[in-house]
Amino acid sequence: MKARPRKHVLASGWVAVLRLVHVPEGDKVNAIHSAGTSGRLEGAVLEWRSAAMRILDRYVYREVFSHTMLGLVVFTFVFFVPQLVRLMELVVRHSTGASNVSLLFLCSLPAILTFTLPMAALVGTLIGLGRLSADSEIVAMNAAGIGLRRLLVPIGLLALGAGLLTLLNTVWLGPVALRTLHVLEHRLSASQASFAVQPRVFDERFPHLVLYVQDVDATATRWRGVFLAESDAAAGLRLTLAEDAIVVAERGQGKLELHLGNGSTHEYDARDPSHYDLTAFGASDESVALSDSSKPKEIQLTDAELSMRQLLTIRGKGWRDAQVELHRRLAFPVACLVFALLGVPVGVRPRRGGRAAGFVVTLLLISGYYLIFVTGVHMAQQGTISPAAGIWAANLFTLVAALVLLRRIERVRGKDALVRWIDALISRFRKPQPAPSPARAQNGPVPVRRLGVRLAGRAMGFPLLIDLYVLRTFLSFFVLVLVGFIVLFDAFTLFDLLEDISRHNIPFFTVINYFRFLSPMMVYQLVPLAALVAMLVTLGVMAKNNEITALKASGISVYRLAVPLLVSSAVLAIGLFLLDDTFLPYANQRQDALRNQIKGRPAQTYFQPAHQWIFGENEKVYNYELFDSDQNLFGGLSVFELDPDSFQMLRRVFASRAQWVPSLNTWVLESGWVRDFKGGRVVRYIPFRVSSLEELSEPPTYFKREVRQSYQMNWRQLGQYIRDLRQAGFDTARLSVQWQKKFAFPLIAPIIVFLGIPFAFLVGTRGAVGGLALAVGIGIAYWATAALFEAMGGVGQLPPLLAGWAPDAIFGFVGLYFFLKMPT
Repeated sequence: MKARPRKHVLASGWVAVLRLVHVPEGDKVNAIHSAGTSGRLEGAVLEWRSAAMRILDRYVYREVFSHTMLGLVVFTFVFFVPQLVRLMELVVRHSTGASNVSLLFLCSLPAILTFTLPMAALVGTLIGLGRLSADSEIVAMNAAGIGLRRLLVPIGLLALGAGLLTLLNTVWLGPVALRTLHVLEHRLSASQASFAVQPRVFDERFPHLVLYVQDVDATATRWRGVFLAESDAAAGLRLTLAEDAIVVAERGQGKLELHLGNGSTHEYDARDPSHYDLTAFGASDESVALSDSSKPKEIQLTDAELSMRQLLTIRGKGWRDAQVELHRRLAFPVACLVFALLGVPVGVRPRRGGRAAGFVVTLLLISGYYLIFVTGVHMAQQGTISPAAGIWAANLFTLVAALVLLRRIERVRGKDALVRWIDALISRFRKPQPAPSPARAQNGPVPVRRLGVRLAGRAMGFPLLIDLYVLRTFLSFFVLVLVGFIVLFDAFTLFDLLEDISRHNIPFFTVINYFRFLSPMMVYQLVPLAALVAMLVTLGVMAKNNEITALKASGISVYRLAVPLLVSSAVLAIGLFLLDDTFLPYANQRQDALRNQIKGRPAQTYFQPAHQWIFGENEKVYNYELFDSDQNLFGGLSVFELDPDSFQMLRRVFASRAQWVPSLNTWVLESGWVRDFKGGRVVRYIPFRVSSLEELSEPPTYFKREVRQSYQMNWRQLGQYIRDLRQAGFDTARLSVQWQKKFAFPLIAPIIVFLGIPFAFLVGTRGAVGGLALAVGIGIAYWATAALFEAMGGVGQLPPLLAGWAPDAIFGFVGLYFFLKMPT
């Protein structure tokens, strides 16, 4: 076979290149014609080659950059969701300005971006190149004589930019943001403290004082029923009671000025029980300090908050941990480069699955990288290997794998063992297509099923063939997204606990058990988001493949098409409620206990016998130095009986010891006294050695309050817990909101799917990427709204019913409006 002249090879090859990068046809013809007539074809081709490569680089860069930004937003949002409630509570409770709110949220992002920037660089490379490979543009580039290593130029520039941003974040912005965040949180907690005072709650946040307020008005400037006690009041110091108070916050001086009205002051010396000072007043002023100025706070910075210079100067005991942190700050920026280097040979491989395959490959590579990274960090902190070797091991392994694959990058049709294994794993997510029968093969092409005719006769039936098709697609994407999010959360959580695991020598199986019991909570939190993403991707892919148009032409309404999605999301909601009602509380108790073990905290009991203040029945306040729940024994017990109208003290009881006697069904008091008050003076004083009082009717179980989180109980247990705490004078606003959310949160799965269905058709030809981007937007809107209402309900600014159900109601009505307006 006669070889083609070199000039014809160059011309035909670069016409393909120019066609690939969308250069206008007239310019290509003119360029080749002028080059041929001038007799300098090769020079013209080289000139056009330079211009074409620049255009091609920009084209590849834009393709990869768009997917990188989408991955960055998705990963950052997923990691940021757990912090929304805490940040919203700070904002709502302290009613700070817009600048502080913005600074609060911005300072929370750098720690997350340290992880998500390398992830985004990898996912952008894999999905972007995977799209080019799926559309045969990689093959066209190879046929045009362009080496695939050329892709390293635009992708390398993108990875270099991501690496520089990560370096800026880890070296300077991250530590500064963490320090600023802590200072800002402290400042918000110290300012406007009157808004943080909740009614009918014993507030022990103030130095040397315990504050109880019976009622607070909406402006938080007027209180009714004020009870002020010195922190050592049980030993017989100073009590102040007032019918009302006007509150003025002195922010500059860090204190609250209380203008008390119609009250009394009680002073008692434990060394002389017979001596008691009582002073009544019509008006009085009292200052409440927000912080203890006599004890200056020493701010202990963590390694993550230290600057690079401070880390370099650490010697002695903390040297190894400082070196681990130092190398970590340098390793993550380099991870952007090695991820991009690995993503090029993996991404150009032709594979089925499109962008979903790129997402799966990203999860596998990220999991492998962080597994090596976490193992290396653990060994470095244990002293088994040097900090540099432990931190850089993951980057080194990834670099070696990338270089091995880059050697074979030009053989696009070839498959390395790693790539074959990844493709085999991806193929499990896709159902194989059945081969046509021999009879049909002989008769020609397989006829298309007339779905419209078959469905017309039973349009109201369920499930139909199309329902099974939609459900299969939806569930496959749902499982993929849910598993992916859980893997990312596990990696992020494991890295956060790595230092504690190493410091406290936690066994490997303890860590495994922790994540085993943590997974149900992750599933519970992430199912609505995964369902939204899966629904949007499912309908987006169907719209891109013109399947929606075909179904409409067959007479199938979009409303009917949404039925399997709504049914499956409703089933998910029922599953979430049953999970929260059965296994989830137990799993949360176990994972909390294991987390305390990993953190090195003492083994916690679910009881809090050291709590010194509790509101009893019939307007009584109990205070004690200790309570032995096993022997039902009080030490240093004081009981204050109050007038519900004037909030003045009617009787005060003190006993150095009090024990419950079951046979008498009463408390037996030892070595104490009783004082009765009336009209601002003591009317009776009775000392005793042993005594019992009928009004002390609360049994020992009343004081054995279980200290449990809302997520450690189902709705029945939480309801009873709220009733017990409310009777004892505890603030139950936050717990009441959580009780409402026990029912409201599972319903968000069908509601958010219902809302997303009309928007799914707006993504058009964007397919899975458009659906994912839209899911992020809707998810941000819902979780920010839910966090805001939960925070407002937790601080008492909204009724618990409204705070728990408002997000469902808002998004449900919005979804109903757009669903009915949707063209069918």
